[in-house]
Amino acid sequence: MCWTEKPAFATMAERETKFMALTNRILVLAALAVFGTAGVLSPATAQVKAPQVKAQAKPKPAAKADPTDTVSDQLNLKWQQENGVYAGFTQAAPAAVPVSYATQSVAGDWGDRLVSRAMNYLGTPYRYGGTSPKTGFDCSGFVYYLYGAVFGQRIPRMPHDMVREGTPVARGDLQRGDLVLFGSRGTFTHIGIYAGNDHFVHATHRGSPVMVTHLDADYYRTRYMTAVRLTPQ
Repeated sequence: MCWTEKPAFATMAERETKFMALTNRILVLAALAVFGTAGVLSPATAQVKAPQVKAQAKPKPAAKADPTDTVSDQLNLKWQQENGVYAGFTQAAPAAVPVSYATQSVAGDWGDRLVSRAMNYLGTPYRYGGTSPKTGFDCSGFVYYLYGAVFGQRIPRMPHDMVREGTPVARGDLQRGDLVLFGSRGTFTHIGIYAGNDHFVHATHRGSPVMVTHLDADYYRTRYMTAVRLTPQ
């Protein structure tokens, strides 16, 4: 029996065939791996994504009770820097309010109108920089508010500016509605509205409300400086 040797080209063809078959198998496996990773054939990644819910807008902060508060604080800060701080006001005690102070004013008498309106706010809390009954008053803010509320007139916010626009009044000539001012060494630190019978109505100091006080009360007796009549225009 003799051996017959196969041609060399046949051997090469078989090798190429086997190589192509192996290559195709590798490509198929690679494709399956890629598709599975991409989620086409993977049930875990084939789920439908839920629609995104738009985040709700944050609620806006509530507005301040009185839009003039910021302005008032700035003005009063300037006043404090110019005139110093309130000192010793805790010594003042509230006075009894005569019935006549709270009665209706006589028509046409601006002083009575001013005082009668001021009496409506007895007990209103003190608020540094305040110019509104909604938030409270400081001493000059109380006067500033009343002129606007009673006469519709915008007067200066600071006591020294009120004095410049008013007419000086001697203590013995005081009338209801006149502005009385207190302080020391030429500096005004407090202001109120003369209510008659040597009493005045004012926004007192931190921790105390609007009240009526005698001009000769402990703190005010030695600090009375002047009075002006700021006649409404």
